[in-house]
Order: sequence, then structure tokens, then C-alpha cells
Amino acid sequence: MFRKFAIAAVATAALATAAVSFSPTEAQAGNRAGAVAAGAIIGLAAGAIIASQVQPRYVAPVRCHNQAVRRWSPYEHRYVVVGYRRVCY
Repeated sequence: MFRKFAIAAVATAALATAAVSFSPTEAQAGNRAGAVAAGAIIGLAAGAIIASQVQPRYVAPVRCHNQAVRRWSPYEHRYVVVGYRRVCY
């Protein structure tokens, strides 16, 4: 899981670095539509990469009940309950 996250982080960093190198200079400040579109595409790609790594984990519900602990009583000549133990499965 950590390996996938690390790969996604490196890919996002590489895309961000590439976007910075292709950003418009001060002389081209009049046309920012391309920079906005590039930022939106890179943001969506990074979000898709990170979101694809997250997987829900199924946790089965634990069922528990109390089970009587019985011991033979020589005085009563029968099994008697001496306590309870919690059994989960």
C-alpha cells in the first residue's frame, strides 16, 4: 500500500514540476486560459491517481456471547454454573 502511495506522490510531483516549467512567463501574462486548463487537468489527474489508491477495507462484525462454565459439584451431585466466559467468533 505504501509503495503505491509513494509512486502516486512521485508521479504527482513530476507532473507539478512539468507544469511549472511550462507556465506562461511575464511576457505572456495576457493569455492565462492555457495555464488554467493545464492546472485543471493536472489537478484532476493527481486526484484520480490518489483516489484510485484508496480502497475500503471490509471489517466483519464480531459476534460474541457469554457461555456458562460448568463444573461437577460432588456436594450437589450435578454440574453447576461457576461463571461465564465471553466467546467471540
